[in-house]
Amino acid sequence: MNKTVKQIFSVAKTEYIRWITNPRIIILGVLLIFIKTLAIEPLAARAEKFGEKLIIFEPFIAVGNSGMLAMLIPLVFLVLLADYPKFGGNTMFFISRTGKRNWLCGQILFLISAIFTFMNAILLSSILFSGGKFGTNWSDAVTKYNSRFPEEAFNFDSQLLPSNLYNQIPMIKAVLQTFILMSAYLLTLSLIIYLFKILFGNATGFAAAMGIIALGVTTTSLYSELRWAFPMANTIMWLHYEEILKEPIYPVWASFLYFAAAIIILSAFNFLGLKKLNLTESIEL
Repeated sequence: MNKTVKQIFSVAKTEYIRWITNPRIIILGVLLIFIKTLAIEPLAARAEKFGEKLIIFEPFIAVGNSGMLAMLIPLVFLVLLADYPKFGGNTMFFISRTGKRNWLCGQILFLISAIFTFMNAILLSSILFSGGKFGTNWSDAVTKYNSRFPEEAFNFDSQLLPSNLYNQIPMIKAVLQTFILMSAYLLTLSLIIYLFKILFGNATGFAAAMGIIALGVTTTSLYSELRWAFPMANTIMWLHYEEILKEPIYPVWASFLYFAAAIIILSAFNFLGLKKLNLTESIEL
């Protein structure tokens, strides 16, 4: 392994250990309990009433496609990432040794590792809390519940896994796409925070990311065509489809392209911003 790669991994490892051992990580545990209460327990109760177990992956799909949780999950991750990248202590000396580019590559690798950890915690806890069975097809408890109990078709619980999902997307595909799109959403917001911190040395990026979440929530709630300009709508799978017709409202490949473009452009701006990073003025006392 050459020196450059070692330096990149060293930065990523240092930041990841500091992030995962921060007492603030307890907020993730609170989020998992909230997810269990808001989404998983209602689905499990419906399955019990129907007389059949859920498939273990269904709660995770519900979590990633819930409007409320698609807002809350990024907010929690941003709180966990609020003071990154750090420029205090021995960070400036670290950057001087590794070089700005290697440092930023290590930071991006750290972000990917943190997001992977965060999303896997949600996925695994959803599986463990589900009380379900293994399978690769949607359960009857999801697909046939509303036909057996039509009076509950418009309840909040019924909207956790709308027919736009199970009528249109194979379950395993829905799991993968939900995981990837939510991860891309988190990485996009993280790169915005990093860009502002590198350019201005303050937390205005956090406010900018919050504003993007708020605009995404608003435009999605109003079903405005502008919703596709923000990450939130591109993250929620069921918004891409009609309930019955196979023709998508908005192609999923366009959402993947949206995030790919956003991540590449923001990464490029972060690297360009390194030219303005002053290793003496950026030190946080």
